[in-house]
Amino acid sequence: MADLYLIPPVPWWVAASIGALAAFLLVLQYRALRERLGPRRSALLTLLRGLVYGLLVFFLLGPAWVERRVVKLRRPLALLIDSSQSMALPADAPGTPPKSRLDAVKDALLPLLERLVRDYDLRLFRFGDGLEPVTPAAVRSLGARDGRTRLVEALEAAAKEVPAQSGILVFSDGIANGERAAADGAPPLPLPVFSVTVGRPQAYTDLRIAEVRAPEFGFRGREIKLDVIVEAYGLRGRKLPLYFNRGRNLVSAQSVDIDADPFEKRISLSFTPKEIGAHHFNVSLPVQPGEQIAHNNRKEFAVDVQRDKIRVLTLSGSPAWNYRFLRMALKQDPLVDLVSFVFLRTPTDSVDVPDSQLSLIPFPIDDIFLEELKNFDVVILDDFSHRAYFNPVYLEKLRDFVRDGGGLAVFGGARAFDSGGYGESALKEVLPVELDGKGTYRGRTSVRAVLTPAGKAHPITRLVADARANEETWSRLPQLTAFNRVQRARGETLLALSGDGSDGQPLLTVGRFGQGRTLALMSDEAWRWNFIAVGNRETPQHHLKFVRQAVRWLAREPSFEQVKILPVAASRPGEKAAITVRVLKDDFTPAAQASVQLRVLGPDGDPLLVPVSPGDSPGDYRGEFTPAREGSYRVEAEAALAGRTLGRDRSAFSVAAGYHESEDGRPRPELLERISRSSRGEHFTIEQWNEKALEKIAARLEGQAPSRIVERRQTRLWSTPWIFSLALVLLAAEWWTRRKWGLV
Repeated sequence: MADLYLIPPVPWWVAASIGALAAFLLVLQYRALRERLGPRRSALLTLLRGLVYGLLVFFLLGPAWVERRVVKLRRPLALLIDSSQSMALPADAPGTPPKSRLDAVKDALLPLLERLVRDYDLRLFRFGDGLEPVTPAAVRSLGARDGRTRLVEALEAAAKEVPAQSGILVFSDGIANGERAAADGAPPLPLPVFSVTVGRPQAYTDLRIAEVRAPEFGFRGREIKLDVIVEAYGLRGRKLPLYFNRGRNLVSAQSVDIDADPFEKRISLSFTPKEIGAHHFNVSLPVQPGEQIAHNNRKEFAVDVQRDKIRVLTLSGSPAWNYRFLRMALKQDPLVDLVSFVFLRTPTDSVDVPDSQLSLIPFPIDDIFLEELKNFDVVILDDFSHRAYFNPVYLEKLRDFVRDGGGLAVFGGARAFDSGGYGESALKEVLPVELDGKGTYRGRTSVRAVLTPAGKAHPITRLVADARANEETWSRLPQLTAFNRVQRARGETLLALSGDGSDGQPLLTVGRFGQGRTLALMSDEAWRWNFIAVGNRETPQHHLKFVRQAVRWLAREPSFEQVKILPVAASRPGEKAAITVRVLKDDFTPAAQASVQLRVLGPDGDPLLVPVSPGDSPGDYRGEFTPAREGSYRVEAEAALAGRTLGRDRSAFSVAAGYHESEDGRPRPELLERISRSSRGEHFTIEQWNEKALEKIAARLEGQAPSRIVERRQTRLWSTPWIFSLALVLLAAEWWTRRKWGLV
């Protein structure tokens, strides 16, 4: 098809002026010729000249032929096939011929694949973890192998692989578990998406623990609450138990009534831990017949139970300065929950008023030692003698308290150690000093505390981080004017006396008894380190820090443990997990010759001993463990040196294979429908996929952007020879006529 267009190279008024001038010349020519030839011959010659003038004016208007030709193109089309692991699940309900979702896609797609290749510029991809191009010949051998489905990301990437005016055809079960699990909030795709869903949600049967909302840590003695989200499909009308276990021990069980399909319910559980450390739990539902996924009926998790506060009981023999400053140091510590008693009179003291009229509170000895002692972490006997107040049998309770893991500190004074009768009591074997009944309390002296080699490394006496600065700090502390003399130290001596003939005698010793820790400070004048420092306008923080660190060490705070399992990185099944145990001696120097026993307990609670070898640093011991399955693993380490236990530690790490593609296998056509609708595409089920669906796709694409182009070609008439020849013919005819009529 060709059309005539005028494309004047000069302004129209120039062409019009030239035309008017030509017409004027023709009028003059006609008048001149009429005087010589008559009207008919004059008109003929004027007509011939007018035709020539008309051609010239016509050329000034730029006449041109424009030819148009329509060309039909093969439209680009991106074809995406979901090859994630969920595509290996059955495409239909149990009882029907077994066929995976991916096989159902192949059966539906392959008969029409040749036509797609013929009609479109087809770009074929498989997707799961990412988008990967494949050839049409490779479709038949595709496997469901990817561990997750980045559906939304794959569609966005495919939209960049094909030009505009194309489309995207995607075959999937609709499961999306990438970073962008849903298309909500995302801008619509620039290309129409035609989705084909495989799998029917109505035919899907599964029961699963969808989520466990549990805190990462809790506090000993406080209730821990958690929520479990249970989902069920195709199981309406069943009543099932939900088991809540700690390891292999059942904590509680609840009945779950599945009264809807699909079913989702949040179930609240609780647990009150009594021990510090990592607690491993699991919740599970019994596997039901016909379930397509069985392993998602159980979920494991761990809660790190910590101590909220260190509960400290102090018994002070009198309202002395040491009691005041000890109480001040502990009350200012937000981590300490302090219960203190100060004895103002003994039962034998004579007063002239009845007991009922006294404002003093009787010491609840039975409640403390028979009922409440187990609720404390540390007991401090501050210049306290039991002789005047209670039966020695209560000291046996205190001994058992330490043996079972409690902390005991004995501060000196005129009523302490041998002066308090501890050399003949049940605490004799508990204290970190040896008493022979001959020890005395010596006052009016002047002695100084000196760090021993063990004290230089021990966390109790580390007042400042730098070792040299720490020694200088201790050397500047005020002198003491009284101390208790003991036979010798049984544990580690951290501070020794210096001066007034007492050089080398223990001032501060620490030790162990059973699972507990003990401390003995052979003086009741540690308060001077605070009092005089304030008087000298110096910081009293050294005294406060010393008391707080002593309490934390006695309470076995994790940072004061001698055996510590370093954090174990999470791993995957089959990958080696490196476990490092750091062991310190009693003086907190590295224990290079320690005997370390390391064991790992798997999700089922079965222990496995792990051999260890010395690590890269002194005191470090390293073991490797290869978990076989997913779950929460507990690590326990115990170290000993020269036959004596240094300590124990427990930790945990998790093993997971990343996201389980098969954790939730319910088909989700609603997501694909939403994506198709927002992109102006169309959604089909796998049963609707046929030649009619192809025709719908072609019509939808053609309606949005025709796949044709129009080719235009322009030809200027003045460049055509016949037009030029016509002008020559007219001029030649005029000349010949003029010659014939005698005008030339």
